[in-house]
Amino acid sequence: MNSLIKRIFFKDAEIKTFFITRLLETQVEEKVFLEKEKHRINITMHHGMICLDPFCISVWLSKNQIIALDPQTAKIQFEKGNKLNATIKVSLIEKIATEHGILLLYKIEKVKNHQLSALQRIVLFAHFLRSKTNTYYSRKVISALYSYPRRIIIVSYKDEHYFNIFPMDIQSCIKEDDLYVLGLRTTNITLNKILEARKVVVCDTDAVDINTVYNLGKHSSTSPTPKEDLPFGITESELFGFPVPDFTGSYKEIEIIRHKKMGYHMLLVGKVVNEKKIKQNASSLYHIGFLQFQKGNYNSIDGLF
Repeated sequence: MNSLIKRIFFKDAEIKTFFITRLLETQVEEKVFLEKEKHRINITMHHGMICLDPFCISVWLSKNQIIALDPQTAKIQFEKGNKLNATIKVSLIEKIATEHGILLLYKIEKVKNHQLSALQRIVLFAHFLRSKTNTYYSRKVISALYSYPRRIIIVSYKDEHYFNIFPMDIQSCIKEDDLYVLGLRTTNITLNKILEARKVVVCDTDAVDINTVYNLGKHSSTSPTPKEDLPFGITESELFGFPVPDFTGSYKEIEIIRHKKMGYHMLLVGKVVNEKKIKQNASSLYHIGFLQFQKGNYNSIDGLF
């Protein structure tokens, strides 16, 4: 029966929450806009997820942009070309002043998906993606958020007796303020160490396969993989001496300047104190939601999930 339903509604397409692809930053064609009354602001490079329970995102606006805008509530639209892919409505949690603007922390209140037909979306969320670990609403929100490709990064930490390297995609970089925003699971065993040291290194995933990345993620809540068992070589970052995988094309060393528990994730706001480009035009792995992947021209990279 499942195969028949899939053939009717999705032409036998593989169905899963995320697809993985490899892109240069310049190859991402999707755009994200914040709308409030007559204002429409491109926040493509200035937004990111920060928590998945409850669902929260961050948006950075310049000082000139925030002057003309009441940020208490807003609508955020995910688009590609002239197509509207998803809409979320948000309410303000907190404002964090930065050197050249303001970081707005928002809670997602409502969501609407626009890709494919309404009946196809119902079949997808209610049948094929159903799970005891999430709700129909959460599947809609995840699909909306991943209407924009989410870059997968590698986070690195080390102290005298411990080190860990793990992947995540709840992140964003605000170049205008040299800020990096991360959302780490509160169950991550390295979180307290990072908060105490107030340092972390973020690396790209330029030349690594997705299975290696996912295997690193299996240990974020348990003991990390011993160095001798890692399937890649490592060097040390210039300032902190933290591990840098040999598949990385660039990395950033970050000093944590603020943190806030958002729910299931801890928000970390950091200042980029050093950026190292090892390779020009480094690529990254990205997560893309099922609905967006169907309408994109992306190449799928097979993974464990």
